[in-house]
Amino acid sequence: MLPGSALFGYYDVSETFEGPVEAGGVGDNILRLVNPSGNPNGNLGVGRVTDECAMIYVFDDDEEMGECCGCPLTSAQLGTFSVERNLTSDWALQGGTEGGDHANGAIAIVAASPNALSTCTGQSGACHGGCDPTNVPGYSVTTANNLLGSITHNQLTVGAPGGTFIEIAGVTETALSDDAGGDPADLVYLETQCGALIGNGSLGGICNCPIE
Repeated sequence: MLPGSALFGYYDVSETFEGPVEAGGVGDNILRLVNPSGNPNGNLGVGRVTDECAMIYVFDDDEEMGECCGCPLTSAQLGTFSVERNLTSDWALQGGTEGGDHANGAIAIVAASPNALSTCTGQSGACHGGCDPTNVPGYSVTTANNLLGSITHNQLTVGAPGGTFIEIAGVTETALSDDAGGDPADLVYLETQCGALIGNGSLGGICNCPIE
C-alpha cells in the first residue's frame, strides 16, 4: 500500500463494553470521503480530471468481512455514507450466513483508479460507477491515487464515579488513519475476500454508494 491510498477507521453504532464505566455507540455513524486529486472543472483546461474509486471493505468485531463495494468519487467530490444504511444493511458472512453481530468493527478504504466500465457490465454486484473492489478484475494503487476521510460517532458513556450515576452523550469526528507503508499483501487479501464474500451465493454482502 502507498501513503494516502489506504485509510482505516472504526464504527460503533450500538456496542457497549463492561468495565468501571460502560461506553459505546448509540446511533448511526457517518463516513465522509473526499477526492483531493485533479481538476473538478474540465472546462478550464488546467490539469486533469481525476476520478477515484473508493474500494470499501467493512468488518465486524470478529475481523470477519461482511460487506464490500466500490464507489466512484470525482475531483473535489464529498461522499457521505451512513454506516447503518450504506455499509452494514446487507450484511452476510462467508458461507452464506446472513446477519451476525456487526454493531461495531473496522472499515478499510483503498483509493484506486476505475477498473471497469462505468456501467459495471459483466462485473460483480459490488461494482458501482466503474469501481469493482473484487479480485476479478483486481486493481492496483499508485502515487496518483489518494483519498481523505473522517468518521463521526454517536457515543454514550455511563458510570458512577464516587457513587454518583452520570450519563454523558456526545458526538466525535475522527480522521481516518493512513496506512502509510502498510503490508502490500493486505490489498490482495481485501480483493480476494470481497470476491469470495459476494460470490458465495448468499446474495448479501454488498454495500452501496450514497446517492448524490
